[in-house]
Amino acid sequence: MKIRKNKYKIIALLARNHGLEVLEKIVQDEKFEIIAVFTHKLNPKVYDPLMQKRKDFDLFLKKSEQHKIPLYTIDKKDEKIKLEEFAKKNEFDFLISVSWRYLISSNVFQKAKIGTFNIHRGDLPKYSGIEPIRRALENNETNIVICSHVIIEDIDQGKILSKCSHPIVINNSYSQEKVIQELKQQIIPLFSKLAIDSLNILLKSQHEKK
Repeated sequence: MKIRKNKYKIIALLARNHGLEVLEKIVQDEKFEIIAVFTHKLNPKVYDPLMQKRKDFDLFLKKSEQHKIPLYTIDKKDEKIKLEEFAKKNEFDFLISVSWRYLISSNVFQKAKIGTFNIHRGDLPKYSGIEPIRRALENNETNIVICSHVIIEDIDQGKILSKCSHPIVINNSYSQEKVIQELKQQIIPLFSKLAIDSLNILLKSQHEKK
């Protein structure tokens, strides 16, 4: 059996607490090396007209410095060129996306040597698009399903790699908004599990092709 001396290189597009969870999990795995983290420093204008600094940004900064990973920020569409330029200049095996705000150019995701995936907070294809947890609650689902899927040009339409589910237990005294926020917190650990599972699924698929 061949022993790989070099680690598999990853470009990680990560935001929010579940993105932090994925970052921390991957850096603990000796097979992988994150060569760049791209994140959002500012709140989206649709939710925050002042576009103030995100609460999670300093945590991304701290984690990236701790693990000596270059950190880049993208908060406007015209700043996506940073990602395209990085992908053009660097070789990488994987591209992963968690809570990423913008469409990813095919010039970027098609350059990944082994594979790409995004993690979505909803059962695909049923709950593709925005607000999947809210829509699941409105449809009286009993579980929240989180999916990892291959990144293609059509949003949330790529091949599904793996799924995890989490039971919906509702406190009747909570508003719908509070239930949604509680569920978002409860499912955070599932993102890192899906990330590692998906990386290994893509690796296995590559080895089977050889």
